[in-house]
Amino acid sequence: MNNQSIIPRIYNPISWFYEQKKEEEIQKDVAANMDFYSDISFQKFLDDNHPLSQNYEASDIVKINSDFTSNRSSNFMLREEAAEMFEWMARAFSNAFEFKAKLTINSARRSQSFQRQLSKNCSNARCANPWTSEHEAGLALDLGVNGWNIKAWSWKYYQWLIDNAHLYGFHNSYQKWMEIDGKMVEPWHWRYVWTWLATLLHDRWQTFAEYFYENIENKSNF
Repeated sequence: MNNQSIIPRIYNPISWFYEQKKEEEIQKDVAANMDFYSDISFQKFLDDNHPLSQNYEASDIVKINSDFTSNRSSNFMLREEAAEMFEWMARAFSNAFEFKAKLTINSARRSQSFQRQLSKNCSNARCANPWTSEHEAGLALDLGVNGWNIKAWSWKYYQWLIDNAHLYGFHNSYQKWMEIDGKMVEPWHWRYVWTWLATLLHDRWQTFAEYFYENIENKSNF
């Protein structure tokens, strides 16, 4: 069994084991356990230089099953582990706001044909090219709250996600504009990368692209 799939099944799925690790210990675990290049990996890095294989389609895509979203979660799909962790996160989010707020799913897993059509009418700064989208990998969601899009960084709901989403393995991919992330800022776009990597990015206040190019890609070229 892939060791990345072993997740505690409790109300908050993150055990003391994660919470008590120091940053340098998490870094070692990231280096030992992450795979940033294989299509099937939860840490597969995606941009124009690192696309999915054109015959790749995840075999573990499932419907999201949550009672804590403001719209019907089962209309959307993710890879199984990402879906399960999102279900935990949606419950914790709603609980944090006394069940007066629920996450809204605006987009989740997309087919290659859908992404191809989308990218025809959208600049590369906003929409990923076919085979390079985190949505195509079945790992990303576009989120809102109570039917409203997440647009403002200062919004209390966005701040909750920034403070807590890493506990469930999710990361806001596009925070630092084109020069670093290759995309415009998208506070609604959250991608599953696994808990240890999400925690490392959170603690360092780095985006996935920033971490990848500083610590993985450049070193792998030597």
